[in-house]
Amino acid sequence: MECCSMCFEKTLHYESPAHGGWGVIRMAALVPEVHMLFVSPFACGRHGALGGIINGIKDKVSYLFLDEKDIVSGDYEKQIPGAVDRLFSALERKPKVLFIFVSCLDDLLGTDHVVIIDKLKQKYPDVLFRTCHMNPIQTDTALPPGVSLQANMYSLLERNNSRPLYSSQINLIGNNAPVTESCELFDLLKEKEISVKQIGLCRTFSDFYEMSNSFLNIVLSPLASVAARNMEKTLGISSIVSYITYDPEDIESFYKLLGQRISFDRKGEDVTFYTARFHQEAESALYETAEFLHGTPVAIDFQAVRRPFTLAKVLLKHGFTVSLIASENVPSFEKESFTWLQENYPKIEVANPLHYDSPKFEYYRLADSLCIGFDCGYMTGSKNVVDIMEDESLFGFDGVKRLMEKMRSAYTVTADVSEMIREAKLVI
Repeated sequence: MECCSMCFEKTLHYESPAHGGWGVIRMAALVPEVHMLFVSPFACGRHGALGGIINGIKDKVSYLFLDEKDIVSGDYEKQIPGAVDRLFSALERKPKVLFIFVSCLDDLLGTDHVVIIDKLKQKYPDVLFRTCHMNPIQTDTALPPGVSLQANMYSLLERNNSRPLYSSQINLIGNNAPVTESCELFDLLKEKEISVKQIGLCRTFSDFYEMSNSFLNIVLSPLASVAARNMEKTLGISSIVSYITYDPEDIESFYKLLGQRISFDRKGEDVTFYTARFHQEAESALYETAEFLHGTPVAIDFQAVRRPFTLAKVLLKHGFTVSLIASENVPSFEKESFTWLQENYPKIEVANPLHYDSPKFEYYRLADSLCIGFDCGYMTGSKNVVDIMEDESLFGFDGVKRLMEKMRSAYTVTADVSEMIREAKLVI
């Protein structure tokens, strides 16, 4: 593939106005009855404050701002318990959970948070405390902020040994926005009298806590990979990894595996007979959309879909033209598709929208592309942009059909990318 100069070298990042999405504040706020205390210098706190305001959750966020003296002396470690006391006395109702967020600075100082949390637990035994990190410097490590936060969120769940796991309840984890009710997964599980829990639909902490008794996690995003492994160790909940994909064959494979797990736990039959109609509908939607676009090139953004290389492969196999893939790297679960594209479609351009060269806008020559995601729309100057971030609400064969509907709609409507970015509540 034609990897331009804006590709995967480790260098300075350009923070495009189209870059953002589910930051740590918005993600942490999914936990019902939670409050967040940010312990950081003023500049770091400003970013978090803007995120809270824009996303309508500012009432869930408080701040302990640090100055140079606090940092140099280490005195801020002593300030945290007192700040929690003042916070709880000021809130109308004490939260069930307090996330204490620290910034990159804390990675360098090596604060002993275990001691701090132990003191707080003794004083407030009815509150669950966790230390969380807002540390972009860890983005390219094994525990980037999103992954460590998801692990913290689901670590709140504890095993009730007096009650067995529910053989009639499954969790979807890793998806910030709930999967749409039209997804065939829910009808399939309903047939077998199995309910589904998603954190985005939990309104009380007790409701969220019920996720600890499910017998299976379906992992929809790599952000929840560590959380799923931890839940298997501590809660005994096994998992199926099924990162959101638009490949009908991959989706069919997931349902075959799910059918085996349901059969094992519920003595049911193979469920793939149920999926045949939905599989065919997804295939038809792909071919029909390719014909509808009349060869219009498609550009794909890694923020819109977590598996852009796999989506490109699927589209090409179904008669689409692909012009550009915008991605900051090639994650391990995308390497097979990346290699396939290199071997079969080596002229597709790949660019990193976060590279410092990206503001040169050299991709305006691709302005006739139909862009899936804001980054591609911003880079190419296209007027046809699919409004989607991080596969929100899409899953299974229904997800394929809904993405195709979004593409056909975007092809017929002139997009205002700047307005899309504002509506997406991105924070730089």
